[in-house]
Amino acid sequence: MNDLTKLSLADLKRRLQTLEEEREELEEEKNYVLRQTGLHISAVKAQKYQSESEALAQSIAEIKAELAKRG
Repeated sequence: MNDLTKLSLADLKRRLQTLEEEREELEEEKNYVLRQTGLHISAVKAQKYQSESEALAQSIAEIKAELAKRG
C-alpha cells in the first residue's frame, strides 16, 4: 500500500470506507458462488477469494492503525 503517512485524514477515511465496501462485496460474491448447487468451485477460485480477502483485511488494518496513531 502507498505511504499512508502522506495521506490526509479525510483521504484515509475515504480509502478505509472504500476498502470495507470492497471486502463486503467480495464476501457477498463468495457466498453467492459457494451457495450455488451443482456448481463446482475450483481450488484456484477458492484461493483467489482467500487471497483477495486477506489483502483487503491487511490494507484495512494498516489504515486503521494509521488512523489510531493520528488519534
